Amino acid sequence: MKYFRKVALFCLLLALHPFAARAASEGNKVALGLGAYYTVPKNGSDPNPPSSLYLSDQALGKAVPTNQWYSSVVFEQWSRVIHAHPMTYRATAQGFEVGIPNRNVATNNGSRDVTYPHRPALVVSPLGFAPKDARLAGFSDWMATISMASDPTHELKVSVLHGSPFSYYECSNGDVSFKLSDSPQVIANPTLTAHDGRVAAFTIAGHSYAIFAPTGSSWDWSDPKNLKLSLPPHSRYFSVAGLPDSTQPTLQQFLAVAYAFPTSTKVEWQYDIQTSKVKSLFTVQTVAKEGNNQSTFMGLYPHHWNNLSASQSAKFSYDSVRGQIRLIAGNQFSLDHTYQGFVPWWGALNTQEYGTKVKSVLVGDVAKSSQLFTKMGRGTYSIGKGLGAVAQLMSVAEAEGELEARDELLSLLKKRMESWFDGTRNTYFVEDKKIGSFIGLPQEYNSISDMNDHHFHYGYWIMGAAHIALRDPNWASPQQWGGMVNKLIADIATDERGRSDYPFLRNFDVYEGHSWASGTAIPFDDGNNQESSSEAINAWAGLILWAEATGNPRLRDLGIYLYTSEITSTQQYWFDLNQQVFPAEYGKPLAAQVFGGKYSYNTWWTQEPRQITGINLLPITTASTYLSKNPAYVKSVVYGLPAEVKAYLARGMSDGTPKDIWQEILSSYLALSDPQAGQSLWNSKGTVEFGETRTHTMYFINSINEMGVPDASITANITLYAVFQDKNGRRTYLAYNPTGSAINVNFSDGKKIEVQPRSLVKIH
Repeated sequence: MKYFRKVALFCLLLALHPFAARAASEGNKVALGLGAYYTVPKNGSDPNPPSSLYLSDQALGKAVPTNQWYSSVVFEQWSRVIHAHPMTYRATAQGFEVGIPNRNVATNNGSRDVTYPHRPALVVSPLGFAPKDARLAGFSDWMATISMASDPTHELKVSVLHGSPFSYYECSNGDVSFKLSDSPQVIANPTLTAHDGRVAAFTIAGHSYAIFAPTGSSWDWSDPKNLKLSLPPHSRYFSVAGLPDSTQPTLQQFLAVAYAFPTSTKVEWQYDIQTSKVKSLFTVQTVAKEGNNQSTFMGLYPHHWNNLSASQSAKFSYDSVRGQIRLIAGNQFSLDHTYQGFVPWWGALNTQEYGTKVKSVLVGDVAKSSQLFTKMGRGTYSIGKGLGAVAQLMSVAEAEGELEARDELLSLLKKRMESWFDGTRNTYFVEDKKIGSFIGLPQEYNSISDMNDHHFHYGYWIMGAAHIALRDPNWASPQQWGGMVNKLIADIATDERGRSDYPFLRNFDVYEGHSWASGTAIPFDDGNNQESSSEAINAWAGLILWAEATGNPRLRDLGIYLYTSEITSTQQYWFDLNQQVFPAEYGKPLAAQVFGGKYSYNTWWTQEPRQITGINLLPITTASTYLSKNPAYVKSVVYGLPAEVKAYLARGMSDGTPKDIWQEILSSYLALSDPQAGQSLWNSKGTVEFGETRTHTMYFINSINEMGVPDASITANITLYAVFQDKNGRRTYLAYNPTGSAINVNFSDGKKIEVQPRSLVKIH
């Protein structure tokens, strides 16, 4: 025994030796072109993704759907609140809670919040067994199925959908209890012979609900606050709906669709490059549990309703945190969006004075460009911010004909990216097969431990890589570094469903039309959240550029679908441009943070108003032209900030923030709607945000002053185009050709341009 103990001790010491650790890590190294990644972290102390313990059935064996509105189900024994809109749900040890939330407006030390908190009106519980947890049993594009079981043969299964007032249930055995939160006003009592024996309906706290059971069911409602349902042996299903009102005609219309149980949901998109239109089709598949009807109700959010391909008739409506949700009868609808286009850079400044100043400032910014990677932290977000800033600075250098500076910045961009991609340092990537993710070490802002913000982080990397690829296509080839970039893209934007390595569109919520930042959707009962809508849009713009640079039309179409969708939802739910979401008592011009059940005038790190605004504007790039849609709104936001700052300071909350914090972000934003005002607002000697340079801001604002504001009325038959119009009505047309052959570009107003290979044309 002593011999074996000595051998065991020797093996332990060997394993702890640095050489052994390196050998083990090298064994987990996977080469990819000139790059490499690992299958486990090199250092045992590095964080791992959260444990996805609560999966079952069809969800097993697939990449975990992190960053979704229902993701908390996967990571905790019992879920957090699930904001499905217009309904809220929660899986608990007592059963599955169902409610319709009410609006609440609150001020917390200056922060303004509008919340729709979960208030369970009823709790659905199996009586034949006690579930031990809640697990994600299946999911499709905007539907989640949750299993609450005690063992494989005793299960309550629940399906919930975005936009649906219905939740759908199957119970393996035993009776079902519906515990009501208060004494109800009865609408329909199935125990009375004069009423339909399948339907129980009631009103609690001002909201009405109905339970739809199969034919042959029996009920016990002797206790007003507790219903008991006995299901027939071969019809072990029922549905529960939140009703828009308590009338009998409404109840009958809900009964007519109550047995069409959804089996899957799917969005499909198509980009027509000739018309610059994006069409997205939303479909629910159902099965008729009783009778023949397979039609259902679909709840359309404001951003749906405002972009429908064909007119629809609304049957009912609900108040929600996203504004009015209106129901249509049917299983399908489609949306149309116009892709407005952008180019990678805007070309040389025409005004000699502007060009001279930009070139002068460029010299200093190029000299200290490496410092852009040392201003924040060491993780993928901080480095990504540096990559984005260098890419924009490089574009200015190229536009102004400073090719030596461009090449120096191009070399720096490659060097920084490759230092992570080659796998030889302490900054590297791991492909985690347990959760299905490509993660960068070291982590930053809980990017690994909570799977947070991947699209924010990687968006900067993809944008930087795209700018390299436009200038050096070989660098982007699979034989060199393209494979590593494609891994980053796959992590946030895989367009295939059911894969085991990466989930379908990890961060993007196809039904709400925007992204989510939190990977686990915990610990908040306000649901998942996203703060920086603009950084999400930056990620999708990066996809478009990378796809164009590498000749990938499928990825281009995906990028354009995500880009146009996120812009539409940002304008609807972050900025409320058409005034369909924010109530008057909110009193703020934007929602800096959007949650499943809340929106706030706040940030994660400060209540300082300029940063509250700026976090949904940065990074400013040529893809930021969507911010100019409503000039009056832009001016009201910017010119309203001094009063907001004054109120902030009056609360004694000053934390040493510079008096002109993010002034170049706000000036660029204003310039997109009023070029001269933006130029006047900007202080060329003022502070500069971590991911920005003085050169780029000067170039951006001066370019807008020359060209005018973005003209969204004109489209083109290519992907990379832009149109501007000055105050005299003169238009500037830009088109970029990333291919190896000349192309002819047709603009929708009749303007025609020939563009040579890998070049930009800028004409009037």
